Amino acid sequence: MIGVRSIALTYARALWRRRWFGLAVAWIICLAGWAFVIHMPNQYEAKARIYVDTDSMLRPLMRGIAIDTNILTQVDVMQRTLLSRPNLQKVSHMADLDLGARTPAEAEDILNGLRQRIVVTADGRNLFALAYIGSSRESAIKVVQSLLSVFVESNLGNSRKDIASARSFIDDQLKEYAQQLDLAEKRVADFKAKNIGFLPGENNYNNKLDAARQELEKAKGELDENRQRRDELTKQLASVPRYVDTVSIGPADDGVGPPLGLPGDAGGTDASNARIAELEAKLKSLLENYTELHPDVVKTKRLLEQARQDAKQAQDQKTGASDAPTTPSRATRSTASNPVYEQLQLQLVTLETTIASLDLRYRRAQAEVEKWEKLAKSVPEVAAEMAKLTRDYDVIKKAYDELLNRRESAKIGSDLETQTQTVQFRVVDPPESPTMPVAPKRGLLISVVLVAGIAAGVAFAFLLAQIDDSIMTVRQLKDLATVPVLGAISAVSRASQSRRRRLTTAGFVVICLGLVAVYLGIVSVEILMRPRA
Repeated sequence: MIGVRSIALTYARALWRRRWFGLAVAWIICLAGWAFVIHMPNQYEAKARIYVDTDSMLRPLMRGIAIDTNILTQVDVMQRTLLSRPNLQKVSHMADLDLGARTPAEAEDILNGLRQRIVVTADGRNLFALAYIGSSRESAIKVVQSLLSVFVESNLGNSRKDIASARSFIDDQLKEYAQQLDLAEKRVADFKAKNIGFLPGENNYNNKLDAARQELEKAKGELDENRQRRDELTKQLASVPRYVDTVSIGPADDGVGPPLGLPGDAGGTDASNARIAELEAKLKSLLENYTELHPDVVKTKRLLEQARQDAKQAQDQKTGASDAPTTPSRATRSTASNPVYEQLQLQLVTLETTIASLDLRYRRAQAEVEKWEKLAKSVPEVAAEMAKLTRDYDVIKKAYDELLNRRESAKIGSDLETQTQTVQFRVVDPPESPTMPVAPKRGLLISVVLVAGIAAGVAFAFLLAQIDDSIMTVRQLKDLATVPVLGAISAVSRASQSRRRRLTTAGFVVICLGLVAVYLGIVSVEILMRPRA
């Protein structure tokens, strides 16, 4: 804290030593600034308000049919109309501002000044304010009056020109979109002709693919079932003998063997038992894979019951024959084809034929599935391309129809604009300007110049202090000296020096007060000479 205070005191002493230089700079800047502010020309503002009446009886009736301009478009048209170079030249000529222009550069400066000082604002619905700041009340009023005249005269013409240019633009766009629409229709027609049969809606490829897959599964199931039955029949056929021995009984001849009983009946019983065993084995095999309601199971059960009945009848016949009186007979042994074997072989041949037919059916179904899968893969690509073409066509068609509607609206709007008075201009407040200037604010500027002069004087004194390399304090000497500093001797002032120092300080204060007095005098004069409203 002590170091900061010491530094502040050091800078204060340095500024005080150079106070006369700072005071001189402050006087120079203040006098120059006050002279400039006093000689600044007065600026007067002229204003006018105009009402644009667009609420005619025809406009609500024609809303949605004819082109209807809104208030925002009118504001934009006003600004572009008033600030265009040709209109600024008209305003400059009508307000006699161009009389003081002797060279093209001066004329250009006048136009730039007009462009910067003209302000157009919206004060409400269809109500606009025009303002201009000029060097005199008369010239400002003339400029605003000229602005009103130019706006009223050119706005109607610009509105009609805009409608005409809009119609011309729409006609050009319609021609371009008509060509694009023809090309889009041709592309759609060519694509349909090229991909006929693959377009969505003509064939339900998913349903046909599902039907083909179901047919394939059905054919595969039947083929597997018949192949299993064929394997079972093959096993049964391998266990049944192809031939069986038979014995025929007849009258005995003289000298030919002893009489025999009925061996043939025993052979028949053996065949019946073999048949029963075969059917029982087949039924057992079928029940392992199917239920009792399966047609093959029901058929096998019926055959087994029939075989058991045949075996029982044969047994009854054998019993009756043993009770009858026997007569001499002779047995003849022979070999015959086994009917069971032949029946199984016939069934096996039938199954082989069925399996061959089912295999052909399976291959056809598989080829059908592959065919529809291939078509189903290509159909989405065709559908996507068709959707893209249709989308492009719809977009162009929509834009074309919209342009047709806009052209008709533009035609009706043009007729409405030329044949009726749809817009009326009413001057609400005529151009006027107060006697008091709006600029410059001299009181404020004079005060700003005073503050700026004082700040500049302090800054100049501080700059001189920074440039000065003399040693002012013991601390500075200690920082710069290479030998130890033993002490410091205080300055001893004589009475005459003290008196001179006090006089100098008093003179400095008087001159500072003189600067403030001059400031107050200039402000008082400015207030007294200010024009009264």
